Amino acid sequence: MSPHTRFSFKLVTPPFEGRVIEVPPVLNASDHTVDFVCGNCSAVLMYGEHGQVHNVTIHCLACGSYNTTNEE
Repeated sequence: MSPHTRFSFKLVTPPFEGRVIEVPPVLNASDHTVDFVCGNCSAVLMYGEHGQVHNVTIHCLACGSYNTTNEE
């Protein structure tokens, strides 16, 4: 079995409003095709597809960084 494709989230500054999810445990947005990882420490934060989850900030509990699901 080949390893999954990995995509690094973009880091953002801590938000003052909006949706923030603390991870781990890893978010499972869909069948596992892409490993979305923390832009700082490379911990796997979400399994899913590109463009599937929007406007969510993920707080990585492994290193304390904030990551955005927005790919722009």
